[in-house]
Amino acid sequence: MNPEDVDLDRYATDAGGQAERRAALVDQLNWLADEAAALGPLLAGLPEWALAQTALPGERSVKAALARLAVLDRTVYPGWLDAPEGAELSRDEPDVAGAEDHPLADLLAELQSARAALVARVEALPVADWDRPAVLDGAPATRYDVLLAIVRHDADELRALAYRLHEAHL
Repeated sequence: MNPEDVDLDRYATDAGGQAERRAALVDQLNWLADEAAALGPLLAGLPEWALAQTALPGERSVKAALARLAVLDRTVYPGWLDAPEGAELSRDEPDVAGAEDHPLADLLAELQSARAALVARVEALPVADWDRPAVLDGAPATRYDVLLAIVRHDADELRALAYRLHEAHL
C-alpha cells in the first residue's frame, strides 16, 4: 500500500470505532516491513557509494536511515509503549554510527525483524491501554496518537529517502 494513498489524519480520531482504528494503525505499522521487503531488490541494484554516502551534511545515508528505523523500533518505541501514565515521551536521536559498514541485506532484515517485534507488542496491548495518556512533543497523547506519530514518521522518512534517491539520477 502506498502511504500517500492513505489519509493518516482519519486515524487521529475514533470516528470509525476504536477497533477499526486499532486495526488500521497496526496495518500501517506493518506497512514499513512490507516496504523494506519491496525496497530490497531496488536498493541492491545501487552502487555501494549510493547507499553509504550522503549528498549533503546532515542527511542520513540510505543505510543509516534503515538502521535508524530499526533502532527506533527496537529500543525507542517499546519504551514509549511501556511509559507510565502521563510520561513525557522522548524523541532522542538513536546512534546509528557504523551503519554504512553493514551489508544492505542485514539492515533490511533487522528492520523487518524489529518492526515485526514492535507490531507484536502493539497487537498484545490490552484494549484499555490504548487510551493511556502520555505527552508527545509537548501535547497530550494516547497510545493511538503515539502510534499514529510512528506511522507518520515512517511515511515521512521513506518518502524523503525515495525522493533523494530519485533526484540522484542513479
